[in-house]
Amino acid sequence: MKFFEYGVVHRHEKSGVLHGLFRVREFTQDDAHIICTPEQIKDVVLDVVEFVDSVMKKFDFSYTMEISTKPEKAIGDDAVWEMATDGLKKALESRNLEYGVDDGGGRFFGTKIDVKITDAIGRKWQCGTIQVDFNLPERFEMEYTDENNEKRTPVMIHRAILGSFERFIGILTEHYAGEFPSFIAPTQVIFVPIAQNHVEYAQELSNEFAKYEIDCEIYDKNDSLNKRIRLAEKQRVPYVVIIGDEEIENRAVAVRDRRKKEQYNLKAEDFMLQLRNEINEGEI
Repeated sequence: MKFFEYGVVHRHEKSGVLHGLFRVREFTQDDAHIICTPEQIKDVVLDVVEFVDSVMKKFDFSYTMEISTKPEKAIGDDAVWEMATDGLKKALESRNLEYGVDDGGGRFFGTKIDVKITDAIGRKWQCGTIQVDFNLPERFEMEYTDENNEKRTPVMIHRAILGSFERFIGILTEHYAGEFPSFIAPTQVIFVPIAQNHVEYAQELSNEFAKYEIDCEIYDKNDSLNKRIRLAEKQRVPYVVIIGDEEIENRAVAVRDRRKKEQYNLKAEDFMLQLRNEINEGEI
């Protein structure tokens, strides 16, 4: 049984430790709880670990995993904690995954795996987490009937893949130095019409691209062409598209590809499909 929500969390952090988007008093996290049997812990944990790995690879992040053990103030007896910690270790070791150990760093209700992302300047930030909880299901009197028709208490696994969205976005922004890949760029294309008589075609293309959920802007202010191109490039969008007489005549676009540092011409429809495929490949 799985429950999931985007949950808003409030923490009264001391003002001295607040740090931009990386440590705030209010944040949103991708919070999920998985109710399973003790025999399913290994498989469930591995599923979450693989999900974490797929997300980290998608964003080209370097990360480490760390198992946190029972803290000084905790609920539940040592045998339960040892069972939970051993379950996490076996799950990671079964896939030959390396991990560190944070002695006494667990939550009060259970042991956990923390996912720590290395940022652009080498700092490590805890983002995702996987927590095995034997205690709360017992306190909530949760039960299920096993294959022997006997009542048993399930296990609750708390998990977050990104953790704090605000922290993740901060790490992401620094990692890409603001030059986001197309699948997460706030604006993916900026159209720059050479003259006012080219604006109508730029607007037509923008409307067509919007149907494919491609975010576009048009820079048609009364400035010189070079100034508008410079302004567009300062926004660090993946693509700047120049529109002139030749593009209108051929139903084409002149593309400036920021990441490849290339310029090329394509049919408008071909460019639109190419970009849509690029975005689809990047989506999680």
